[in-house]
Amino acid sequence: MYFRTRIFAISILTVSAVLAVVITLSWSRIMKVELDHLDARLCMEAKRIMPSRLQKKLDANNSPSNLSISSDTQLSGSRLIDDLVDKLRVSSPGQLMIFVESSESGILTTSEGTNVQDIISPLNWVSADLSEPTNKTTPLCQFAFFEHQQNQWRASLFQASHTQSFIAVDVAATTSQLRSTLRAALIVVIPFSLLLSILGAWFIAATTIRPIKRLHKSMDMVTEKDLSHRLPEHKEDKEFKMLIDAYNTMLDRLEDSFQQISRFTADAAHELKTPLTVLRGKLEQAVLSENPSQLDLNAILDEVGHLSAITRKLLLLSQADSGSMALHFEPINITGLLDELTDDMELLSDELVLDCSIERALMTKGDSVLLKQLLNNLLVNVMRYSLHDKGVTIQARQNESAIEVLISNVCFPMSNEIRSKLFERFYRGEPEHTQGKSGSGLGLSLAREIARAHGGDLTLEPSVKEVVTMRLLLPIVK
Repeated sequence: MYFRTRIFAISILTVSAVLAVVITLSWSRIMKVELDHLDARLCMEAKRIMPSRLQKKLDANNSPSNLSISSDTQLSGSRLIDDLVDKLRVSSPGQLMIFVESSESGILTTSEGTNVQDIISPLNWVSADLSEPTNKTTPLCQFAFFEHQQNQWRASLFQASHTQSFIAVDVAATTSQLRSTLRAALIVVIPFSLLLSILGAWFIAATTIRPIKRLHKSMDMVTEKDLSHRLPEHKEDKEFKMLIDAYNTMLDRLEDSFQQISRFTADAAHELKTPLTVLRGKLEQAVLSENPSQLDLNAILDEVGHLSAITRKLLLLSQADSGSMALHFEPINITGLLDELTDDMELLSDELVLDCSIERALMTKGDSVLLKQLLNNLLVNVMRYSLHDKGVTIQARQNESAIEVLISNVCFPMSNEIRSKLFERFYRGEPEHTQGKSGSGLGLSLAREIARAHGGDLTLEPSVKEVVTMRLLLPIVK
């Protein structure tokens, strides 16, 4: 199902449900008001059909304040029935019940074909007066609701002195005209309401879909060769602004990833091209030479080693990117590793001045091969790019639940732009810093990935332009 269709259907159902509830509540309220008016009319008609002598006495002395006493002439027989049919708005005498009784004269009037006395006796009467009568001679009008011949009836009983009058009417008969009126109104209201709801649902659906269409159109414009397109923000609702922001942020990340992959591929091809070219040249020279024994095996072996190192680093970086770097955890003595590597550094360079402050018994758990490669990459980087006579500072200590290693060296002034790229793959700095030194530009990026794979991190600390300080954190795993 289309989203537009779903919104359209929900809007139609909502309007229909609201319309049904409004009609139901309105009809209930109308019926209550109609029944209240019917009770008042029944009470008035029950008092009006009292015998003339008693009627005059009630008019003069004991007329209840909440009843409207009619001044009509006393009627009898068929004229009385016709008059009640007209005033109570029923269609036939069969929808009325009348009973008038006097203790002196007995039954004065009663409906034919129905034993009204048997109906009156079991009814539960409710007084219409707001206050209790003060004495037995005060007239009392009462109401009751009952079922007769599967129809609902409303009745009024008026009692005064030794006389009582009873009138009952079929509720369906009195409300038939109201029902007809409501039915005629609904024939006009319901189609008109449905038409308005359809138009409103269409407008809501079209308004809601518009930002989604723009987003879809923008997505169609994005290809692997063009990730620069962004969805502009108009006067959208907050929810759609959040969606647009998330979409643009996603494109930013995708574009950065594609650019990084592109640079990585180009740099990898460049780095691999050099040793392969050297190898090819050496082999071609040996093939063309009259004396193949003059093949420079040491140079070829060096280039093969260079290729193997680059390949191994690329494989580890690929595993780190996919989160599948295999780690073989075992207890590692970081103090021993640093002591071993610093001793090698002093042997390789007589000019290098080392200032070491390494705490004893710094133990953690990790992959011994990868952690040794991490520390070796950091120290080799120091050996290549530091000013040896200025000194190198190495500090290692336990900092709460982690081992902290700080390696600081003095180098040629380095701008913030260069510092921000030090961990990028294949980045080797500016020519004035490298000065023809060999390297692949993968050492620092691989060292950081190994640290993160162990739950730690490798960062560049803020310092002056002539100083580079690397901070390595490794968690202590017991």
